[in-house]
Amino acid sequence: MILSSNPRPLQLWKTLSLEVADSGLAQVDNTWNMEKVCSPYSRVYFIPEGSGTLTLRGREIALQEGYVYLIPAGLLYNYRCDSHMEQLYFHVNIIQVNGMDLFFGCEEVYERKVSGQYLEKVLALYRSQRMGDSFCLQGILWEELGFFTRMAGVQETRTRIYSEMVEQFFLLAQNPVSAKNHIRSMADRLHVSESTLSKKFRAETGMYPGGYLEQLVIQKACRLLLQEDRSIAQIAEELEFSDQFYFAKYFKRLMQMPPSIYRRKMRGS
Repeated sequence: MILSSNPRPLQLWKTLSLEVADSGLAQVDNTWNMEKVCSPYSRVYFIPEGSGTLTLRGREIALQEGYVYLIPAGLLYNYRCDSHMEQLYFHVNIIQVNGMDLFFGCEEVYERKVSGQYLEKVLALYRSQRMGDSFCLQGILWEELGFFTRMAGVQETRTRIYSEMVEQFFLLAQNPVSAKNHIRSMADRLHVSESTLSKKFRAETGMYPGGYLEQLVIQKACRLLLQEDRSIAQIAEELEFSDQFYFAKYFKRLMQMPPSIYRRKMRGS
């Protein structure tokens, strides 16, 4: 007999997915120095020892021993290490039903103080080859992301239930993500007017449909540039740009640098 039921956790588990693009345990020194970093994924740093510095909008934020940090996807910042720092890092995305990262658009770096014993446990799980330990580590990563969603205030505002029309729009926009997707063609496929779709979408999401479609394209472009070894021409073709030159112009307009420089810069970070 079911005495009580809470459908919320099951709904969130079905609509949010955790993707880990990369992870590693790094010992960094004063060569860990980069300006104008803007990642398509959120970065989670566990700092067992040493220290570093992030610079965000002219304000310095210390990366301190004994802390866990979240740097949201899309945030523009500088980083450096003046001496030595050990960091266990995870490059992650929590993908929502709309295809966007849960933390994208957050304007702060979030931190949480933890014990040395906790960090030792996390490092031991990371070094382990056992399947069970990898599950435990993923559970810890989810738990940390849970703390950060509360700090960022995104746990409710970005996980709402949408109307069928808007959910269908999300589905069409992501299958596939394409530079050829436009609000007019989407409205035609949904058998509604462009005005109706635009008003409905903006009322439920707070975004303009065109801006949303643009963000899907640029975020996928950034991920492909970092995760794949294909040429820029091949990426432009996958995203259905007319040619790589238009793709490069589009990318530079939104990211303030050509895709070739973004790839080189971000892979070095």
